[in-house]
Amino acid sequence: MCGLLGAFRGAAPLTPESLRRSDLERLHHRGPDSDGWYRDAHAALGFRRLAIIDQAGGDQPLFDTAGRTVLTINGEIYNHRALRASLSGRHHFRTRSDAEVLVHRYAESGLDGLLDDVNGMFAFALYDPARRRMVLGRDRSGQKPLYWTFTDGTLRWSSELKALLGDRRPAVDRQALNDYLRFGYVPAPLTIFQGVHKLEAGTTLVCEGDGAPVVQRYWSLRYGPDNDASPSKAEADEWREALTEGLSDAVRLRMESEAPMGFLLSGGVDSASVLAMGAQANASPLRAFTISFPGDAVDEAGPAAEVAARWKASHEVRPVSTDDCQDLGDALYWVEEPLSTDALLPTARVFKEVAAAGITTVLTGEGADEIMAGYRKFETACDWVDAGGRWPAQGSALDRYLSLEEFCFPSPTDREALLGHGVDDSRFASLEQEVADLSPLSQMLHIEARLRLPDRINTRLDKLSMACSVEARAPFMDYRLQQLCAGMPHRLRRGATTDKLLLRQSLGPMLPASVLQAKKAPFRAPARWFVDPSMLDQELGDEAVDEAGMVSVDRVRELRRGQGAPDPHRRQEELYSLFVLHAWHRSFVREPQVSLAAAAR
Repeated sequence: MCGLLGAFRGAAPLTPESLRRSDLERLHHRGPDSDGWYRDAHAALGFRRLAIIDQAGGDQPLFDTAGRTVLTINGEIYNHRALRASLSGRHHFRTRSDAEVLVHRYAESGLDGLLDDVNGMFAFALYDPARRRMVLGRDRSGQKPLYWTFTDGTLRWSSELKALLGDRRPAVDRQALNDYLRFGYVPAPLTIFQGVHKLEAGTTLVCEGDGAPVVQRYWSLRYGPDNDASPSKAEADEWREALTEGLSDAVRLRMESEAPMGFLLSGGVDSASVLAMGAQANASPLRAFTISFPGDAVDEAGPAAEVAARWKASHEVRPVSTDDCQDLGDALYWVEEPLSTDALLPTARVFKEVAAAGITTVLTGEGADEIMAGYRKFETACDWVDAGGRWPAQGSALDRYLSLEEFCFPSPTDREALLGHGVDDSRFASLEQEVADLSPLSQMLHIEARLRLPDRINTRLDKLSMACSVEARAPFMDYRLQQLCAGMPHRLRRGATTDKLLLRQSLGPMLPASVLQAKKAPFRAPARWFVDPSMLDQELGDEAVDEAGMVSVDRVRELRRGQGAPDPHRRQEELYSLFVLHAWHRSFVREPQVSLAAAAR
């Protein structure tokens, strides 16, 4: 919806260079409709707006009834009507904006329970001048990003690294580089740059007076009993009804918009479920968008067309090929950190098509696999599924999980060879302790929710949608739906032969058999899009690797020759991960202005 930028210095006045309007302009794509400013001696808050709810009157910053507390917020609060009703009579609302409820909740009860029942995707900055307090917060799933630094008593933050850093680029953080190689992305609170942090999903940061920032977690999933037994029919029916009602309400809440709305539609059950629920809640025909890869095995245009026809949606299929594909480096310029996934190019392309069609906000199916155990890797943690392999017996829960991941180097030995020094994986010890007593499946799901969902899935979704001034809404990330699934019996998430069993059963009357019976197929680009030898030469040639200075030239050369790779598929994934790292370095560190010009074409 928007972009934030700000600075706060509680112990002394801000210096004039702490926040510049030129830096806010770097967020213009996130909010092309208007901008807003607040400034006093200790704080400066800048804002760019993409107007979706209360388009005429919802400009920010927003203020409480007394005009003392100041708020800028990116995202949407979906249950704002219910929250507004709970505050009515005690607070004067100046706008119809969904966001204004948050500043009044703070005025009424402070930080205590501020976000307890707030349902939305958001990143915000809330300033209390009387207490000389700045509060930053991020939604439970990390759907909206927030970066921050704290240097010489000054807290600075932004929705994107481009605005926070300006033209400078700090040194690459060696711990974050190790994390990228291990995961295929950089998990919060680190970023790829030294001294720059991501606010973790489900946390707030509070900075008061002359104190340092304090980060606290306000939400975490709670898991039910690890019962692998088959539920009774009555129990399964109860869960099915709860899932159907929960998804229906999550979709309904996310369909409020004064701007043109559409749906992203693949051939899978996730996006099809969202479209079906949306069609039931809306009298007018919906608009659905599908990316097609003609003649390729990953093309899902056929099943998507069946879903659209079933619900009488206007269906726009956009065929793409390598000839008109956006360069990966341009996509990584917008993503801002290295992100090793083969979904980058199709995601960038689909949002360009949506924006070209005049759509401002879309509903998507992201988040279903992470709560319903949709990926094939989850089979290994389910004893009742013949997965052709089992949950690894050795190592920590995180090590075992990563051994099943794609596009990464889970082995410390492999990372040491690339980095030229020993590696430290201890920063995730607290997470490993959190999951120690959970079942293997719950361990995997919790790691997905804490790391992969915010820092891989949502980074891709937010950055590439907002690069096109499009807001993406994901009903499966409704925190009530997430918590419902966390308590669900394991066998209702994954059957002996079927992924997302309960979801498929719940949507049975609403979707074509071709979609319901299809195996999970990730949203990804055709293999030929990222294994071109000439592309590898450009990014992974000796000169390019040496100039970037991040990993060993000799070891990259060995990997390209096939030395030390366990199998050809793994070698391709490892090379792609290194290719992404160096394409990111070229586009965001070495030649950012060139990448910006190319991406704008």
